[in-house]
Amino acid sequence: MSNNRDYMKEIVKALEKKIRKESTRLTAPEAAAALGYSIDEIKSALQSIMETYQCRLQVTENGDLIYDFGSRLTRRNAKSVKDHAKSVANGFWKVFTIIYKGWIAVTLVVYFVIFLVITILIVIALSSQKGNNRRGGSSINLGSLFNWLGAIFRWRTNTGGYRRRMDPNGYDYRQFEPRPAEVDKKKKSFFAAVYDFVFGPEPVKKDPLINHKEVAAFLRKEKGLIVTSELKALGGWTAAKADSFFTDCLARFNGDVKVSDEGAVYGEFDDILRGIGGMEGGEIEYYWEEYEEEYELNGNSGRQNLMISVMSLFNLVFSFMIVNGGMAELIAVTLFGHVGGGSYTMIRFFLGWLPLIFSILFFVIPFFRWFRVKRLNQARIDNNIRKRFFKVLFQNRGENFNVDSIATEINRANPEKPLNKAEVGEWVEKMTIELDGKMDVLDSGELKYSFPRLSLEMQEVERLRAVKRTDRDLGNIEFDSGYS
Repeated sequence: MSNNRDYMKEIVKALEKKIRKESTRLTAPEAAAALGYSIDEIKSALQSIMETYQCRLQVTENGDLIYDFGSRLTRRNAKSVKDHAKSVANGFWKVFTIIYKGWIAVTLVVYFVIFLVITILIVIALSSQKGNNRRGGSSINLGSLFNWLGAIFRWRTNTGGYRRRMDPNGYDYRQFEPRPAEVDKKKKSFFAAVYDFVFGPEPVKKDPLINHKEVAAFLRKEKGLIVTSELKALGGWTAAKADSFFTDCLARFNGDVKVSDEGAVYGEFDDILRGIGGMEGGEIEYYWEEYEEEYELNGNSGRQNLMISVMSLFNLVFSFMIVNGGMAELIAVTLFGHVGGGSYTMIRFFLGWLPLIFSILFFVIPFFRWFRVKRLNQARIDNNIRKRFFKVLFQNRGENFNVDSIATEINRANPEKPLNKAEVGEWVEKMTIELDGKMDVLDSGELKYSFPRLSLEMQEVERLRAVKRTDRDLGNIEFDSGYS
């Protein structure tokens, strides 16, 4: 067996060298002819190479399969210089966020001391009234007060749960449930509102393997067969991305690429059907079934934003007065009886410059975030409109239609915002490019759109599933290693 593995490694190495040196677009037979190995061995080697490098599969009108690795061999999930720069920038931002949130907490500790003094006074007052309140009990819940004070240091502003929301355009989406207030559980925590005022609410993060899990669940449900058009429907991929993801799934789930009699490429994944049913997999959710969430500047109520702004403005003005010198002299004389020495410098630094920088950043960061949020929301609206078009195109199997007919279908759904004919026309042209569609001009001058590849693949995969028999029975256990 070791010899077989070494032999296959030699074939893979030789084929990879040939591809890298001469051509990144080839068929299995021509590679076999060039290297002298059998066609089956070359197909196995190509399968192995596709696990490492991005590849697109193409079928000619005569049914020949072409492996296209692009202009050069590119590793899967390889990061560009731009991606690396973005990762570094995100890392710095994450560190700054942690430091600044800590700075916010340290600043609020001053209030913590004040609240602690109030708490002691309350305890003393309760003790002095012990005799009077013994029968009726105390109406003050000190536990809630301490919980409220402890919320200062809960930097995560969400609970991990979700709630459903709807934006002004009628798009339903899910959003993180914000951390509730300590006193009123129906309201957002004040301290969570403070952190969100600066950095915004946390977005819903997706599992990086969610698409792979979804495809695996889809394969187990649909007899282990799939076409690239179904990948587009599940993930919202463009034609190029769907082809690349298709080859990734072939390598990941040990699938075989095949071509139907009508020339449709499909993947057959018999191995993934095997199992005893003891583990839950991913969920199947089509691209158009979940709209993207709305990007909010902070997600706070107007009252919370007003209170936070007033507090920050007070700190800003007061610290600015100290930095200017007059207020610092007054504090130095009041506390130490004189202005000389290091007291004046310490007051200007700790009560002036530090809170001044803190207060300026407190407003500058949300100001610049506003522009980013505005840009993201526009992209979000476009993506949600794109989902609506995907739904109509795939439910109608990419058959011939004109702008009027698809406008009727698009605007049939409620409560999504209706689109005018001009907008529909622009989006149809975009979808035609993204999904390898065709545009024909009739004798009357009317434009007709169709997606022949989508139509062919959907028809063929349904026919193949109808005639395919699957055997999921693992059989009886004939060997058991037992327990130690």
